[in-house]
Formats: sequence, C-alpha cells, structure tokens
Amino acid sequence: LDFITGLPPTTSCHDAIVFVIDKFSKMGHFIPTHTPARTEETAQLFVRYIISQHGIPTTLISDRDPNFTSKFWKELMSLLRTKLAMSSAYHPQTDGQTKRLNQIVEQLLRAACKDEIFKWDLHLPVLDFAYNNAIHAATGKTPFFLCYGRHPLTPQKPTASATIQPAHDFITTMHQLWDRTHKRLLDIQQQQKRQADRHRNDHTITVGDQVLLDTRNLDISHLPSKLRPRFCGPFLVEAQVTPVTFRLRLPATWKIHNAFHVQLLKPYRDPNTIFVGRQPPPPPPVLVKNEPEYEVNSVLAHRRRQNGTVELLIRWKGYDPSEASWVPESDMGNARRPLHDYLVKQGVTSTTQL
Repeated sequence: LDFITGLPPTTSCHDAIVFVIDKFSKMGHFIPTHTPARTEETAQLFVRYIISQHGIPTTLISDRDPNFTSKFWKELMSLLRTKLAMSSAYHPQTDGQTKRLNQIVEQLLRAACKDEIFKWDLHLPVLDFAYNNAIHAATGKTPFFLCYGRHPLTPQKPTASATIQPAHDFITTMHQLWDRTHKRLLDIQQQQKRQADRHRNDHTITVGDQVLLDTRNLDISHLPSKLRPRFCGPFLVEAQVTPVTFRLRLPATWKIHNAFHVQLLKPYRDPNTIFVGRQPPPPPPVLVKNEPEYEVNSVLAHRRRQNGTVELLIRWKGYDPSEASWVPESDMGNARRPLHDYLVKQGVTSTTQL
C-alpha cells in the first residue's frame, strides 16, 4: 500500500493515487484520491476498492507514512486481524513492489494521458486493466490469470462502420488508450529487466553472521571527519525478516528500527584471522537520544578561545591518540567522568578555573 502524490489536480479535485499490490498475484489497484487525505478517508477507499473485491488481507506492507502509523490505522488493522509490516530502517524499498509500481504508474500515466493531463483520474480504470493483464516477470503469468484462472477479453479496434458514432468513438478511444498503455508497460518491463541484470547482487549473508552496517543514514556529519567511518560494527545477524532484510543485534542505546536491507550490510571479516596482530576496527558510535556519539576515552588537554569558551582535546575510545580532536566543553554532557578526572589532574573543580 502506497501513495503517488504531486500529480496535477483534476477537475474532480484528485491530485494523488493510493494503490495496492498483491504480493502473490502482483495484481494492482489504482485509486484516485487527494492530499492531504485523512486516515479515515484512506480506510474507506481501502474497504471500497480492496476488501470488497479481495477480502481482508492477512498482512499489509507500507512505508511509515503518518496515515499508516496513526493510532486509528493500527487499531483498525488490529480489529481486522491484519498484520502491519513497515519498511525496514533506512530502506523504504522493503515494500519494493509498491515502490517499483509507483514508478511504473507515473510512466503509464504520461503515456495514457498525453494532452489530457488534468483528466488522468478518468484513465485509471484502463491503466488498472492494462497492468493486471500484462505478464509479470516474477511470476511469468498475468495478475488476472493468477487471481481468476483465465485471461479477460481486451478492447479491440472497431472494424465495421458504426451507426451510432459516439459509441464508435468511445470504443476507439478506449482501444487506443489500452494499446498505448500496454505497449508502454512492455517497454518498462524490458528496461527493468536490463537494469536488474546489470545490477544483480546475490548476497551471502545468513543468520548468525557478523556484518558491518552502512553509516550513510546515520547523522554523524557533526563528528570530526576522521571519525566518520563508512561502516560501523560488527553486529550479529539475529534473523532474516525477508529474503533481503535482516534484523541486527544493535546496542541498547540505539533507539532505531533494527531491520536493514541487505544493500546496507556487508559481511564482516575479522582482521585477526587474516592479518595476525592487526588492530581490530574502532568501535561504532552509540546513540544517545537518537544522536550518534563516540565514547570519550580521556581528556588530553584544554584551551580557551577568544570568546571565552573552553575546548577540550578528546581521545576517543578505541582510536589512536593521533585522531584526537577538539570539542567544546558544552558537548561533554554525556562524558562527565572523563572530564572530572581531567579536572582532578589539573587541581581544579570546574572548567571556569582552567
């Protein structure tokens, strides 16, 4: 379940699409809506277009949109006995089917609407039909066939002259719209296949392994440049949530979701088993109030700036003294013990006496 937003407003005041894709059959439904949509309105659309046709789902995968993390939505799904599955930390592609479908729908809309960009909501039923009657690469079948065991008849171009011209024009327009959408969908599938073949990456991570975690999504920009490792860890892989998502055993102070996409992980190789005597990698930062902080080993020196503020030369735990860096005394709120030890050595009781 996901949203496509930022679409041009139609004459019916629609500027977004809520769409749902079935993980088994790959069947998708495209529902016009507006932004901001209240959670109750999204629930009504879900009942009207999804539950009415397919029944109540056992599991519903979505991102962490406020609609789907609200108390109302959680309670509603609980009453329906539908399990909510949110995107893994830092990788919204956990609900990858809907993300890929998001891109496909946008391209199909451009192909279908052409000069009628403010009437795109009128074309959604044909787009829905074309998508569900196209062979899906993952199953080798069309969503229609997997759901109903048959292929539906498709719009055909009128061959005989019509006695009622509006009816003839209606069918001609419907056929042209379906034909454009279907051909564009085939082009998209070929592009995706070529791209997937170029970037295919079969991982070897299993439960029980030690892995390193990519730090690209951790806010560590305020740390000294030398202390910004690309990966941190290692961490134990506790469970495999999906074929490409793993749950890690993180430090208790890390108040973040502990499931990560495999693209953010890489196998850890103990350097001591490869190069005897090599020092182990420095420890990762710990999260304090959702902010990553490196642990202070000791205070080496101090200095006072022209504006009167005191800065401390910090040696970081697990790092070489050459990587020590100056830190404002005001940033030492979570490292009072090393600061206290330094003040004792200096024979003072506060930094104002330094």
